[in-house]
Amino acid sequence: MKFWSFVGGAVVCLGALVGQASAASHRSTEQKVLSADTIRGVVFDSLQHQPLSGATVLAQPGGESALTDDQGRFTLRTAGRVGRVAVFHELLDRTGIGSLVVPVDSSSRNRGPVLVATPSLPTLWTRLCPGSTRLQGRDGILFGTAFAADGSTRVAGIRVRASWDSDSVSQAGGGAREVNTRTDSTGSFYACGVPSLTNVYVIGYSVEFSSGIVGLPGDSLPLRRQDVVVGAPGQTGTLSGIITGQLRKPLAGASIELDGLEGIVTTNADGRFQIPHAPTGTRSMLVRAVGYAPVLQAVDVKLKQGDEIRIELDRSVFLPGVKITERSRVNVLRQEFMERRKTGIGQFIDSTDIKPLYNVRSIFLSRPGVSVQGNPPDFTLYFNANGGYCQPLIYLDGFPSTADVLVAISKDQIVAVEIYLRPAEVPARWAGVQRMCGVVLAWTRGAFGR
Repeated sequence: MKFWSFVGGAVVCLGALVGQASAASHRSTEQKVLSADTIRGVVFDSLQHQPLSGATVLAQPGGESALTDDQGRFTLRTAGRVGRVAVFHELLDRTGIGSLVVPVDSSSRNRGPVLVATPSLPTLWTRLCPGSTRLQGRDGILFGTAFAADGSTRVAGIRVRASWDSDSVSQAGGGAREVNTRTDSTGSFYACGVPSLTNVYVIGYSVEFSSGIVGLPGDSLPLRRQDVVVGAPGQTGTLSGIITGQLRKPLAGASIELDGLEGIVTTNADGRFQIPHAPTGTRSMLVRAVGYAPVLQAVDVKLKQGDEIRIELDRSVFLPGVKITERSRVNVLRQEFMERRKTGIGQFIDSTDIKPLYNVRSIFLSRPGVSVQGNPPDFTLYFNANGGYCQPLIYLDGFPSTADVLVAISKDQIVAVEIYLRPAEVPARWAGVQRMCGVVLAWTRGAFGR
């Protein structure tokens, strides 16, 4: 009896353990089923009013990811319960938004597909431009941060000017050609009313600090970001890099011109260059090489040498279907000259006008509003504008120069000259900070590619 009681008890005990194990296994399986998650949704770009394709959607926690399709749709299948989703995309980086994060809770699940959207321009305008005029036309927002030459210290009180040349786009917004603002206590600035699809030129300055003029190409996005590094007078840093051509082959003999620095630097046999005493600040750098289209790029010159700059040049454009004996190219600088001449603002002298003249000095004789002083062939220019005389700034191939430099150049090397008597007429790229007078732009055959 005792034996069977024991055996019976043991069987009962074992049955209970098996039952418990079976129940535990069922609960574990049930928990796994319950904890698995499937999230469906859409990512939408409210800035351009279209779905955002190719975006990476990341589950948090868990780390599972999916890509959005052409309609911005995604499906996330995860082993665990999702608390939120994060979205990453090149557009978000380019606009400075960074990433989008949306919580996923019971209420959002019950509403159907999860919607992840960038903020719209009206929303950003209300938040970032409370004191500005009403949003209209092609208005956009340019924002960024001003840093000192150490590259990390934010600088408050920096004046930031964003300007652009008059064209059909900017005139649609009332004809304004610039927006001025100032960095706040965190070094951040917001320039509201900068048109999209228009080349914009940005400069940061104060009594103590200044950057160069930075050119930003037109963009379909109404939200653009450009940080600026501002340096003090006399501060210099080292700028180095490598210039390559097709198949990333190093280009020897490429010429490099830096805003704020006189002279030209050329690359060595390995395509490398170094500028040891470059003025600090964010500046425009022009890179040119024979047979390649020029590149104008913004670079940050800091007190401590940063990463090496790498620029790849593209071959010049050939004219299709035309038999030619030498290479022809559509040059960016020449195209811009033609576009400015169409506006009718300023005086334009081309090679046809220059060819019969005696020297460079004679280019400026008898020009309306221009006074030429000095004994030939030397000369000094004065502009008669706003009831007084002033000395204009002179640029050669887009970079600061002087009348002495123009005198030293053969007249036959000059193919075009632009004269802007009044500061308000000056193209935005060369407007400068202290605009007390007009500007002369002289262009050589080398710059125009002919």
